[in-house]
Amino acid sequence: MLASIVGVKAQIGYQISLLNTATGEARANETVNVSVSLSNKDGEVFYSETKSATTNDFGVLSLSIGNADTFKDVDLTKMPFFIEVTANDVLIGKSQILNVPVAEVAKRIAPIDKSEILGTWLSLKSRNKYTLTFKEDGTCESKSYRRSYDTGEWYEYDLDCWSGSYEIYGDIIFLSSSSNDYRITCHYFDKNIIFDDNNKYIKQ
Repeated sequence: MLASIVGVKAQIGYQISLLNTATGEARANETVNVSVSLSNKDGEVFYSETKSATTNDFGVLSLSIGNADTFKDVDLTKMPFFIEVTANDVLIGKSQILNVPVAEVAKRIAPIDKSEILGTWLSLKSRNKYTLTFKEDGTCESKSYRRSYDTGEWYEYDLDCWSGSYEIYGDIIFLSSSSNDYRITCHYFDKNIIFDDNNKYIKQ
């Protein structure tokens, strides 16, 4: 069995290719029971459903999951979200949802003015220092520094440095790395603090 996410709007479009494990041939025109659950980074399930669907001539199931209210009350600070699918009680797999219909929930959040976050933000932790810089063109970069035990001076730690882009939805900032396949969710708080999963940043 193979699975792929093909799009995310108010609903999630999900395709599953069912194969005969013995012959490798497509399981065409076959009706199966599909169970789907959506969960956050903490493993908390916020949506689930079970439905029957029939594969096409090529053994592909095309599913529309959820509705306009599926993401209405979810906590965006607990991204990334994941989708888990089983077909006839056989686990297809668990995949990260890389695109989320945040427009559906952003309507209920007071928006950030982009000008408020431009510039560099600093997180300081004893011998570790992190900076997060937002630019007018929609790009951003994160730099990491370590304090030398010998001299006490800061030096850049390349392994934790990255650059990418950012998007603003309500009071949530989504950072996407251009070099790695991951996204970071930040929460903008009280006009001068940004939180992500690990750090608290103060505007410089």
